[in-house]
Amino acid sequence: MGLDKWLKPEEEGKKPNRKDTASAKEKRSPDEKSINVDPKKVYSTLTKYKLTCTNSKCKYQKTIMKKQLTEMDKICPRCRNEMKNK
Repeated sequence: MGLDKWLKPEEEGKKPNRKDTASAKEKRSPDEKSINVDPKKVYSTLTKYKLTCTNSKCKYQKTIMKKQLTEMDKICPRCRNEMKNK
């Protein structure tokens, strides 16, 4: 039994240089560039929720920054009870 199945075959073509791929990314048109968003505007639309578990033995707490809470956010990950918003 030979070692041929364990050895990887040699690649015939060379891998492209990282410099070539990086220069292609830099040559994007102005439409493809990401738009800079003011972080103060994003922060002002979010609200901070402090949630605590209603189970006295669990006492799990978490803080979430969201526009609106979902039902999954209100469930405690430890004991699966409903959490209370402070």
